[in-house]
Amino acid sequence: MKKYFLMFFVFAMSLNTTIYAQSAKKTSEDFNVFFKKFNGDPKFQVSRVIFPLKYQMNNDDFELSDYTMSKESYKILKLDNKADETHLKRTVSIKKNKATIQQRGLNNGIYIDYIFELKDDKWFLKTWIDQST
Repeated sequence: MKKYFLMFFVFAMSLNTTIYAQSAKKTSEDFNVFFKKFNGDPKFQVSRVIFPLKYQMNNDDFELSDYTMSKESYKILKLDNKADETHLKRTVSIKKNKATIQQRGLNNGIYIDYIFELKDDKWFLKTWIDQST
């Protein structure tokens, strides 16, 4: 009888641990909720940029070059400006741990990709690639 009680006790404890582990599982931040706050709150935006920010941009010879920006040099981005819709096409691509916002100019040479990364269940701006002409 003691043997069955011990087996039941061990089974019950393992079941309880499994249920606790599942309920303690974190959920990742929704990108769309994050993106709205990223564009609306400058302090939040700065807190969600990985510094030093490494990015690529065309130089004066239209060659893609690597740059690094400090937190002090960072300028707030407005990636959801509705006034730009007549000049820009935006596409959002969300994968498991990566989101890319593509901005393509309509006959104006703008060609930028903003790349976000999911880190510790929170979204951060990791880099951008500006190939505008």
